[in-house]
Amino acid sequence: MSNAFGRWLLELGALPDEDALDDVLARQSERMPTASVAYVLGYADERSLAGVLAAATGRPAIVLDESVIDLTLLDGVVPEAWLGSQMMPVAVDGGDVYVAAAHPEQLDARVLGRLGLRGTVVVAIALAVTVARTVRAGLAARRRGDEVWAGASADPADAGRPRAVLVGVDEDATVDGAAPADAADAARAVKDDSTKEIHVRELIDRDDDSAIDPELPSQVPILAPRGSAWPTDGPWSRGGSGSSVGSDPGLDPEGAGALDGDVADLVRTLSPGPAATIDGTARVLIVDDDYATRQLLVKEFAPRGYQVATAASGDDAVAALADSAPDVVIADILLPGVDGFRLCRAIKRTARLRDVGVILMSAVIESGRVTPEVLLRYSADGYAAKPLDTIRLLRIVREHLGRRREALRAAGDEQHLRRALDRYDAGDGVGAIAVLRDRLDEVPTSVRVRFALANMLQRAHHRDDAVREYEAVVGHAPDYFPALTRLAYLYYERGETRRAVETWRRALPHCPDRDLRKNIELFVRSLAG
Repeated sequence: MSNAFGRWLLELGALPDEDALDDVLARQSERMPTASVAYVLGYADERSLAGVLAAATGRPAIVLDESVIDLTLLDGVVPEAWLGSQMMPVAVDGGDVYVAAAHPEQLDARVLGRLGLRGTVVVAIALAVTVARTVRAGLAARRRGDEVWAGASADPADAGRPRAVLVGVDEDATVDGAAPADAADAARAVKDDSTKEIHVRELIDRDDDSAIDPELPSQVPILAPRGSAWPTDGPWSRGGSGSSVGSDPGLDPEGAGALDGDVADLVRTLSPGPAATIDGTARVLIVDDDYATRQLLVKEFAPRGYQVATAASGDDAVAALADSAPDVVIADILLPGVDGFRLCRAIKRTARLRDVGVILMSAVIESGRVTPEVLLRYSADGYAAKPLDTIRLLRIVREHLGRRREALRAAGDEQHLRRALDRYDAGDGVGAIAVLRDRLDEVPTSVRVRFALANMLQRAHHRDDAVREYEAVVGHAPDYFPALTRLAYLYYERGETRRAVETWRRALPHCPDRDLRKNIELFVRSLAG
């Protein structure tokens, strides 16, 4: 592939940056083309690169690492022919014989004729490096008597059933290049998809992947004491270890219902204070009756930009929480007054504090009584055994704050999307657009809000404004197919055919619908031709 193809890899998002492009171009050769170099260096996976190859050549591409090879297709041809032609027969499906080739224009006619006895040959492009590797592995497996060989990333459920995993252009193309459908029908399908109404309600629904599943107790971050290896077994690593909770009143494993009543007074005390937010410097409250532990954590967190407060007892912590809302509380379990478990439960039962992260800690001699199930029962966000591994503790705090910031941002996005939806449903499209613009003034990187804004502008026939917003969306999310295909269609409507074709080709590897992908491919070929 040429330097121009390398530039295309960058523009289509298969390479991360200019430095990666320079690195790939410096290492390419006739034996190791650009896409293969990008794969070997780890800049992109095989599927992404195969999609770009398909868009560049107008052929389907085979992802060999995800395919399952029918090794009987190798029979009757000398191994040297497969190695020399850089082609690999993959599978027979519906009368078609799918073949992966590094150079589809340089194939051995005799080999193709042999394969043609099994069905209509469909030649697909593939990365040179994966073709060579698969040919060698397939020949070796056939010599051992195997009939099927599965790629490293093939679905285990399909390991015994030969199949070719295709991406990109016209998966039904054959050697003679016959077109699968009418270009006019394809154009109508593309227009319908690129102009259909995307209801804002669809953007409001979001997955809560960060929520802790009570059936997966090992999701709670749990740290071994300082100086020990990262735990792989024992009572602080995962559920089902057999350790039990002691007899302390606050640790009653069967007392979940009673615990709510046990902290009711604390919740009433904590409820009137200010709400918890993340705005600037992260705030950490350290609660421990041991002065040395408090000072250790202050010295770790304060120099890293955290605003740190301390409390020597559970009662002091309650007083501090009543006056302000930190972002994270790090509390010992065995505290004078209110113990750490009750403090954690009270924080999580108080509406204004429920998003505050709580990490509990205790001496290692007590750690056997602290199972992940107990931590989940009290809604703790993490646990650390003493002596503390402060580096890992800092990491847990950073990760929690990152998840919380993202959750707060997503909640703010959802609030504005709902407000915009209400106005739009009431017939106030201008007001709906204004709500979304206000949110983007606060958070310019919100992809969902910006896509909703672009979609509303497109519906209102403000095409130039819609183009600018879709361009901003794909700037933040280069593989966001709905924005890419709508942007391409708006380019097409404005008469910018070349930009439209380039954008649709960029979108093809990310198209989730096979039929739509075929229609886009055919329409793009009609425009490019």
